[in-house]
Amino acid sequence: MILTRQEEAMARGENGPGIKRCMDILVKFGKAMGAERLVPIASAHTMPAEPPELLRKLTEGVNATGTFTTLHALMDAYSPENCTRMGQPEAFVREEGERFAQRREVYLRASFMQTYTCLPMLVGNLPRKGELVSFIGSGVQLMTNSLIGARCNRDGTVISLASAITGRTPYYGMLLDENRHGEVLVRFEGLDPDSLTKAQLGAIGYHLGAVAGSRNLVIEGLPADMELDRLKYLLAPMAVSGAVGLCHIVGLTPEAPTLEAALGGKKPAQTVTVGKKEIGQCLGQYAQGGPEVDMAIFGCPHCTVTEAKYLAGLLDGRRLSPNKRLWIGLPHQQYKLAQLMGYTEAVETAGGVFASSCMAAIPSAQLPEGVRVVATNSFKSAHYISRLSKGRVKLLVGDMDQCIAAVCGETWRGGQTA
Repeated sequence: MILTRQEEAMARGENGPGIKRCMDILVKFGKAMGAERLVPIASAHTMPAEPPELLRKLTEGVNATGTFTTLHALMDAYSPENCTRMGQPEAFVREEGERFAQRREVYLRASFMQTYTCLPMLVGNLPRKGELVSFIGSGVQLMTNSLIGARCNRDGTVISLASAITGRTPYYGMLLDENRHGEVLVRFEGLDPDSLTKAQLGAIGYHLGAVAGSRNLVIEGLPADMELDRLKYLLAPMAVSGAVGLCHIVGLTPEAPTLEAALGGKKPAQTVTVGKKEIGQCLGQYAQGGPEVDMAIFGCPHCTVTEAKYLAGLLDGRRLSPNKRLWIGLPHQQYKLAQLMGYTEAVETAGGVFASSCMAAIPSAQLPEGVRVVATNSFKSAHYISRLSKGRVKLLVGDMDQCIAAVCGETWRGGQTA
C-alpha cells in the first residue's frame, strides 16, 4: 500500500502507540479490500460499544481524534439517564453503566463528540457532496451515500474507530466513482407515492433490500421534495434485509438528477416493480403477535422533533394502559429542543420514555421482563429484535398512531397495505 510521508510516520509510531495500532489495522484491512492507498476523511461517526480496554489501546497517546467525530446511539437501548424508567434488567444496567463510564473518560480525553445518535446529520455531522467519511451504522451509511452524496463504505466498528483516530480510511468500494452507479431499477405499479404511510415505505424498503442484496438501487417515481422523516423509513430497512450501500432516488439523490445519470449511462442489470402485493407481504412478516401489545418502540432511525410533535399530539390527554411501555429514540440535543417546544410533556406524562440510544436493541435485545409483543413503525427494529430475542419477542409493524392505540388500551388494528 502506498502511504504518504505523514502516514508512514504514523505507521512507525511517531505520533504515539495508539495511532500506530490504528494504522496497522487500516493498512491490513485496506490491503485485504484491494485498496492501493489511504485517504483523508472529512468526518467520522463511531460506535460506543468497544471493549474499554481496546478503546484505551487504540487511543493511547491520543489527545484529539484525527477528524471531527460523533458517537452513535448507545447500544442495547441503554440510557444512563432513563434506564430505571425503561425497566431494563438490573444486572445489565449495572454492567453497561460501568462500561459507559470507562468509555466516557476516553471520549472526553480524545474529544469525541458525545452525540449518541444514529443520525449524526441531525446534530452537526453533515458532510458535503463528494466528501469522504467513515460512519458506523448501516442506516446512516446508506443515507449518507443516497441523500447527501458524501461517500461512505459499510465498514465495521473497529475500522471506523481507527479511521476516526487517524483521520484516514482505505480508498475502495463506495468511495470510488465506478462503484456508485445503479444496478437494480425500481418502478412502482398501482401506488401513489405521496399517499404511502411510513410503515408502507418501510415495507417497500425491506422488500427491495432482499431483492437487491448488496447491489445499488435506483428508484424512479418518488417526489423530489420527499422529506427526511419519510425517506429514512424507506431507506433504513434496505441495509438489514439486504446489504444495500447506495440507493439513488431519481431527482433527489445528488448524483441522480436523471435516470441515465443514476445508471451511469448503462442499462440496469435488473428491473423490478413494487405494488400493493409486496407491501402486504412484508407487513405480513411482522404480524406475529396477537391483539395484545406489551410495548411500542419508535426511533430506529432516531426520531426528529417533528415526529416528537406528532407523538405529543397522539398522546395528549391519554395514558398508557397498566403494564404497557413506550420507548422513543431521540438524540438528546433534539430532546432539549422538543422539551423547549413543549412536545415532551404529553409523552412523558402518558408514560413514554425518551432515550438517546439504539431502538433496535442491538446486540442482545435487553427488553424489560414480561415483554412478549412489541409494536413498532420501524422494519429495522422489527428485523433485529425478532432475531436477537430468538423468537421470545413477537413483532408487529404499523404506523405510529396504530402503535400508540395498542399501548393505550385498544386492540391492535394491524398494518395497512396501500
